Amino acid sequence: MPSKAFALMESIMQAGHDAPPPADRAAERRQQAELAALYRPVAGVRDEPAGALRDGSYLMTPDDARDDVVILYIHGGGFRSGTAGVARAISAHLALGTGARVVLPEYRLAPEDPYPAGLDDCVAAFGYAATLAPRVVVAGESAGANLALAVLLRLAHDGDHRAIAGVLYSGVFDQRADRYATGSWVDHAELDLALKNLDGAMSTDYAGAHPADDPLISPVLADLRGLPPLFVQASNAERLLDDSLDLVARAARAGVHVEMEVWPKMSHAWQIAAGFLPEATEAATRTSAFITRVAEGRIVDGATLLGGPASLEEMLSTQ
Repeated sequence: MPSKAFALMESIMQAGHDAPPPADRAAERRQQAELAALYRPVAGVRDEPAGALRDGSYLMTPDDARDDVVILYIHGGGFRSGTAGVARAISAHLALGTGARVVLPEYRLAPEDPYPAGLDDCVAAFGYAATLAPRVVVAGESAGANLALAVLLRLAHDGDHRAIAGVLYSGVFDQRADRYATGSWVDHAELDLALKNLDGAMSTDYAGAHPADDPLISPVLADLRGLPPLFVQASNAERLLDDSLDLVARAARAGVHVEMEVWPKMSHAWQIAAGFLPEATEAATRTSAFITRVAEGRIVDGATLLGGPASLEEMLSTQ
């Protein structure tokens, strides 16, 4: 059963859904900025502007930060709104849970700046994150999960192995037009208050002149071989559930280590409410445990799993 805090948040979302929507894109972005302004610092984590990145970007630094791993967290917002400030709560909890710094980049938004502008900004942010630690975890929610996966795909294509894991929350991974007419997008339309009024214009605005089946726009269609371990969370009530299910199935068939959690009844991208919503805080805790296992070489991947004999002779010598 969802927590009382979730019931409260759901009632707030319902009231917001019943109210008139933002008059235009500018109003929607102002609304996101107002939401970001509600953030209150989390004890043990310092947030400051990331001056090397676009205005509005943040660097979250936990006390006694480790210097071997850093997290790049890419915010969502349907490619057209959203702000790094809204993702500070989940990022602060990931920083606390892992001891790693978290880079929160701003990126150019559609429709003014369609693909690949936002992705290019996120790849540049990865480069900045990699100056802080040699190993990088790339994470994001919703549209940010799409961009996080696209960053991983671009890095894999370039033979860049600095990314050690991906964390994908409630991602949009298939932006073809027919995606918006079938499956969970239709079946969960009345359940998903966060995305209830969203339509395929999000994808056409982002893709611009590029086809929606470009594998960096719809990464579920990409060659996923060579990706680092992935941790995926989605809700069984959200419209984008099928995106995560399809991605996980394809990643597993491509030989990628992938772990998925499907949470009942949660709202789309509930993780960003960490610190307020118990389910979001628990999601961050589980994510931190995954990142820690990867960083410590305790993931089930022959290339990274540590311990045990390396040869028959070594095994026999321990008898």
